[in-house]
Amino acid sequence: MIKFNPLGTAEQGECVCFRAHALRCLHPCLYLNIYSDDGSFNITEKMEWVDLTDDGEDVYEFHLDTSDMRGLYWYTAGDGVHQLSVYDKNVTPPDWYGKGVTYHVFVDRFNRGSDKALDTDPDFYVHHNTEDIPNFRPDEINGDIFGGDLEGIRQKLPYFKSLGVKTLYLSPIFEAWSNHKYNTADFTKIDSHFGDDDDLKKLCSSAKRFGIRVILDGVFNHVGSDSIYFNREGRYDTVGAYQSWDSPYRNWFNFYNDTYESWWGILTLPQVKENEESYKAHIADIARHWMDCGISGWRLDVADELPDEFIAHLYDVVKSKKKDALIIGEVWEDASNKVAYSVRRKYFTERELDGVMNYPIKEAIIGFVSGWMSAEDSANIMRTIALHYPKKVLNCLMNHIGTHDTVRALTALARPDVGGMSREDQAYFRLSDEEIKIGKARLKRAATLQYSYPGSPTIYYGDEVGMQGGADPFNRGYYPWGREDNDLCEFYRKLGTLKNKSKALQEGEFEVSVQNGALITQRASKRQRVIFCVANGERKLYLKTNTDLYDALGGRRYRTHFGYTIVTSRRTDT
Repeated sequence: MIKFNPLGTAEQGECVCFRAHALRCLHPCLYLNIYSDDGSFNITEKMEWVDLTDDGEDVYEFHLDTSDMRGLYWYTAGDGVHQLSVYDKNVTPPDWYGKGVTYHVFVDRFNRGSDKALDTDPDFYVHHNTEDIPNFRPDEINGDIFGGDLEGIRQKLPYFKSLGVKTLYLSPIFEAWSNHKYNTADFTKIDSHFGDDDDLKKLCSSAKRFGIRVILDGVFNHVGSDSIYFNREGRYDTVGAYQSWDSPYRNWFNFYNDTYESWWGILTLPQVKENEESYKAHIADIARHWMDCGISGWRLDVADELPDEFIAHLYDVVKSKKKDALIIGEVWEDASNKVAYSVRRKYFTERELDGVMNYPIKEAIIGFVSGWMSAEDSANIMRTIALHYPKKVLNCLMNHIGTHDTVRALTALARPDVGGMSREDQAYFRLSDEEIKIGKARLKRAATLQYSYPGSPTIYYGDEVGMQGGADPFNRGYYPWGREDNDLCEFYRKLGTLKNKSKALQEGEFEVSVQNGALITQRASKRQRVIFCVANGERKLYLKTNTDLYDALGGRRYRTHFGYTIVTSRRTDT
């Protein structure tokens, strides 16, 4: 039996110490094998004996100089394979992200600040009643609007501040012929339903006074067929790629036979050749322009479908414009070893992303709280991500438990089967009072775990007040102003206050353990330790740790009958 202390990351140039414990009777000596992901590096070295423990185990060490290394490596000494990422020491994610809450706004569905979008528009069906169900039938989906805009977001800045929000992440705001705007028509224009350049500048400057930054959704993998670039529908006066070989945009797209390459075969979303020089130059200009308007960074849509070269170029452009700008990627798996289209991605080992959307943690939290994942399995996912991601990246994770692409958190927690229903059934489905009670209890536990993990806890608009909804488009209803669940919202406010006041929750080391089927997460800074204990049922929790000393240390405890405990105290090493 070999006990290896696994490590997951190292900064290039750092001397890494590998340490292993082994029973002498089974392993009189120990060899360490380290090899690169691409096969260019492969060494096997005898480890040096350094000590004998009281338990009769030999301790071996090997020291590795990483000055000439960078990338993904694997190592083993007989106990299985472990991962080591050697990352560029010059990568410097912004230190402001992760110290507060992120709020994800689906712009059309949040708040009407004006009546711009409510005028008759032949391209859209306009909902004057904000309690309407989003249109969901095949010939109607994505063609309806509710009238939310940038001014409506600006008017709610005091509300965001009350939740502890430090970052607003907006769904796409550029001109597009849909309510979601992921089929960009013109990157140079803000959609007229949302406002204009001045409205964005006003939002960013007003948000700054509240200590809040704004980041935008960058959809650079594809555009709309109904766009100035492609112009299949002939809406624009310019000559689009679909219309002529002579179009200045023709080289941005792949045409073959009688059709063209599109995102997942959806012809309304023609795929872009991201490494085409004129396209890269255009997106670079776009990034600079909107940063000049006051935004603080970008979330990159479908980052795993963007080439490494494109992301690296955009990273350099954005960082040269604003050194502390943020670049977050949409990646649904462990981004440290992600393989997309047969290519191992280099998000963290090279200068590409500051952080990613943390879907693995979402699955771990939702699975545990709902009861279909054990505490051990959930803890293993949490440990793995914390081990595989560089510390700087951990603090730049967007930790969510629901997005515009998933079933609403409350609904998913109360009724996991809703996403599999027919569209007709999902449209009219509402949780019963008993299901709401169950869902709220689970949502509070899920949020507690979400706020305990390194990075920025991210609220999908309305989750904090109990919005329901199945899969797209039913997860995109209009925010229920005047009909909020205030008890739930107050709980989120308390978590936001704790996040903003606690150095441990902002930058502390992370640990997770399991006791009696409950998850216990800890964050510890130099002067403070915060412990979250969460069970997946309504029962009392008993901690077998010295953290019960919190009473004598002037700590505070928040407890409810829903099965979670939060303990904060001045840090003690006892």
